[in-house]
Amino acid sequence: ELFSDCLAACVDAALVEHEVWTRAAFERMRDTVSATIVDSLFTTVSLLASILGAARAAEKAIGSASNIALLSPLADMREQLGDLVHAGFVSATGLDRLSRLPIYLRGITHRVGKLSENLGRDRVWMTEVQSATERYRGAGGELPLPADAPEHIRHARWLIEELRISLFAQHLGTAEPASLQRIAKVLAG
Repeated sequence: ELFSDCLAACVDAALVEHEVWTRAAFERMRDTVSATIVDSLFTTVSLLASILGAARAAEKAIGSASNIALLSPLADMREQLGDLVHAGFVSATGLDRLSRLPIYLRGITHRVGKLSENLGRDRVWMTEVQSATERYRGAGGELPLPADAPEHIRHARWLIEELRISLFAQHLGTAEPASLQRIAKVLAG
């Protein structure tokens, strides 16, 4: 299933912005996909191995934390992990965003390690992420992200992950500036 999901994501990436209405257009697209699919699939499967390794590390970190005071943030991280890595996540995420998943997953692992240092700070940041997520859902966004979500919803969904990185694992760096205000602006259109 993972291999098929990777294949679907590679084909989607090759066909983006192309509409096929004629036999000639179909044959051009078929040739384009055929010429790039092997390399694209190899790259995607290699990235998938990295993602699954990072997901397993995050899962282990969450599972090893056992303090009752950490239940709420650990539940938040379990939910985040499930929203990132689930059946069909490769094609739903798309190749353009897939390379950020290992960073988001390493962010979870880092957050688990830092929880005991300042639980109050984590709660404040978690509240900010929850507020962003509520706005996202209020605008029609879903988690996990459906593959056919509108672009502004897709952008806001990934901004939430970038917000998590900016708050909980700054050293990993964000792909773009992220804040509650920026997410609200993206959702407003």
